[in-house]
Amino acid sequence: MLLRFTKKNKVNLTFLSLLIVSILQMSMDAKKRGKLSMLDELLLDSASIAQRGITSSYQAFRDVWFGYIYLIGLREENRLLMDETSELRSRINTLKEAGQENQRLRDLLSFKETSGYGTTTARVIGVSPLSSFKTIVIDKGLIDSVGNGMAVVSNEGVIGKILSSSANTSKVLLITDRNSDVDAVIQRSRDSGIAEGGDSGLVQLKYLSKNADAVVGDIVVTSGIGGVFKKGCIIGAVSRVDKKAGLMFQYVEIEPAVNFSKLEEVLVITDSHEENGR
Repeated sequence: MLLRFTKKNKVNLTFLSLLIVSILQMSMDAKKRGKLSMLDELLLDSASIAQRGITSSYQAFRDVWFGYIYLIGLREENRLLMDETSELRSRINTLKEAGQENQRLRDLLSFKETSGYGTTTARVIGVSPLSSFKTIVIDKGLIDSVGNGMAVVSNEGVIGKILSSSANTSKVLLITDRNSDVDAVIQRSRDSGIAEGGDSGLVQLKYLSKNADAVVGDIVVTSGIGGVFKKGCIIGAVSRVDKKAGLMFQYVEIEPAVNFSKLEEVLVITDSHEENGR
């Protein structure tokens, strides 16, 4: 940019330079003579004004030029800092995700060790879009010894059972699905019923006698009958009790212990049904 300015104004700069040199020469001659003539003073004043103008213009141009260079450097530095900040945020987020996953897997491992059953850990890789069936898809299948009817649980409680399996994946029918049923007992009173899924996303404890002792907050667990779920797995807590007049059974709703919307890893109990039923 500076080079272009110099080339563009080459003639003017040459003329001004010659003029200043001539005036300086006249000034030196006048000093030798001892005094300045009126013409000399006029020319020197004009030269002084011209020189100040040139100096001022040059300084202004230099300030603009170096200011421009500085801004370019600052802009590049800001871009690099933004890129570095973005990369650091990405790394922090990755580490946070890894930490949370490790904690979930540790919880599952702890549950696995205390359960006394053979299990395999699986990741949730899909959710059924159909409203008529509440299912999830996991990344374990027949080659991992995962087959139809096996129980699926987590350290929080009962999830469901394997509905179908392919070589590498399996579909799990959740306990909240209307087609799901699990033999269950109220942990406190030991009154029993059948936990069935419903349309609301909750679970109903059906066939519970009207005289059975059930109150809001009671924990409901699996009874162990049926050979799918071991005895004592948490299903959820009673959220509503309604003893309607004239009915043989009371209406009981259960809030599932598992938050199905946040499922990421599960355990599949791979022991045989006969072993589970012992």
